[in-house]
Formats: sequence, structure tokens, C-alpha cells
Amino acid sequence: MSYYKLANVYERDVFFSYADNNTFVRFDLEKGIEYPSNEKLYYSIDKFDSYLDKYDILPTIGGELVSLKLKKLIEKLGTDCQFIPAVITSTNTGEINESFFVMNVLNLVPCLDTEKSEYRPLIKSLPDGPIKLLSIKYVPNSLIGHHIVRMKEYTGNIIVDDIFIRACKEEKIKGIMFVKEGSTQRLDFVEI
Repeated sequence: MSYYKLANVYERDVFFSYADNNTFVRFDLEKGIEYPSNEKLYYSIDKFDSYLDKYDILPTIGGELVSLKLKKLIEKLGTDCQFIPAVITSTNTGEINESFFVMNVLNLVPCLDTEKSEYRPLIKSLPDGPIKLLSIKYVPNSLIGHHIVRMKEYTGNIIVDDIFIRACKEEKIKGIMFVKEGSTQRLDFVEI
């Protein structure tokens, strides 16, 4: 079984930003911590594009924003993800979109092959602190039982398996990309 980093693509070079009025710390969405509230989470964008609802995953600062279609696909696969209703607001017009969910991946799985991957400390004075990945290799069979996880060694990376990719192809999920193992400088993507 091969593993891949989850990525996204959007027609316009923009990010949907985690809003300051959220009480939940956005970095907790990268730690596998369950969101303890029934409240919605808020994001902002300068303007809504006419093609917004054609995408199933959006480029974000904060937890990943996914459509109802992608949410249902992930739930069908039986993965441990929490989906929190999102409110996206246009900073230009005040218009609101509530058709997306924040995907909170709760599985933190050690899957980075530290012997075959190339990485270095992000801060030289903290050799055991955060790392910068230069090339990625995954531990074989590390995701057994899961189709989508958060990489424990680098929690900003969401890792998926072949079954997840096949399901996305079958459902024609729009805006999703998958990065193969290898250099983080010259990315190689799966064709979907």
C-alpha cells in the first residue's frame, strides 16, 4: 500500500483564513484534538468566486474546509475525522456561505520513515523541536486500519492511502490532489 500527502488546488491563488473571532485555537486542529463545542467555526475570504461550490476542498489557513460530498465520502470510509460546520464570510461584501465543514483529522500516526527521509530541525537551537521536511518516505503499513491520518512527526501533513484516492476518483472529488513520496521541493502528484 502506498501513502500520499493530501493537497488541494483552487482556480484562484487565495486562502480561506481561520477567523480571529474563533475561540478554539486553530493550531489545535493540527494536533488531533477533538473540538469540544457544538459551535460553528469561522473563516474569511475577500470575495466568493462563482465556482466556489464546485470545489470539494478549499485552500485554508486553519483546518481543511471540505464539502458535504467529501465529508460523506470520508465518513463512508470509516475514518476518525470530526466535521465542524463552518461559516465563511466575504470581507468585501459580508456575504456568508455555510456549505462547508472544517475537517479535523483525529488520528495522529507515526508514519515518517526517519531513516529514509531527509529532514532537519526548523530551529537549529531546538534539535528535538519542529522539523523541516526535505524529502519524505513513509513507513510501510503504518496506516493499517486508517485511510486518512495526520502525520505525528509533522502534524501539518495529512496522509492518505490508495483506497482513499480510489474513492476520490470514483466520486470525482474536485480540488483535491495527492503528493507522492519524494522531494518536497519538486513535488510529484498522482494523476486523478
